[in-house]
Amino acid sequence: MLSSIFSGLIANRKRKKAEEAQNNALQSLNNQQTMLDNLFNSEYYGDYLNRSDNQALLKKLRDQTLQQNQQMQTQSAITGATPESIAAQQNANAQMIGNTYSSIAANGANWKNNVLNNYINNSAAINDKRYNTYMNANNMFQNASDNAIQNVNQGLAKMDNFSMDIVKMFI
Repeated sequence: MLSSIFSGLIANRKRKKAEEAQNNALQSLNNQQTMLDNLFNSEYYGDYLNRSDNQALLKKLRDQTLQQNQQMQTQSAITGATPESIAAQQNANAQMIGNTYSSIAANGANWKNNVLNNYINNSAAINDKRYNTYMNANNMFQNASDNAIQNVNQGLAKMDNFSMDIVKMFI
């Protein structure tokens, strides 16, 4: 009987430690999910054109276009080019800039899809870990309760045997 009480106290202490470990694990998973949410929001909803790689590309494009326009102005003054030919070259430069922006927009759409897919996959992994934490705790508590019931049954069996021994002594 005393061993059953002692086993129950030890099981209770183990249960409390297991609950604390489970709470710590769940808090860690919650922190990971919060960090993932923040990263997703900043990346997915951020302006793709404001990324440093895109800004560098656009700056280079502006510089090259400005340089070409200056060269064209100088060359047209020397050669006596018509205003129509200057306008045609400027139109070609504007079209190149438009195509570049279109390409950046297409890359931005692909990039957003990748960000979304990464978010979904990482969220699913965190949820799987959370589920496994709950399942492990459930299995541990189930095993502990099964062991407790088994200890009680053994204690009752010993008491029955002890009672039978006492009855036999008086018979």
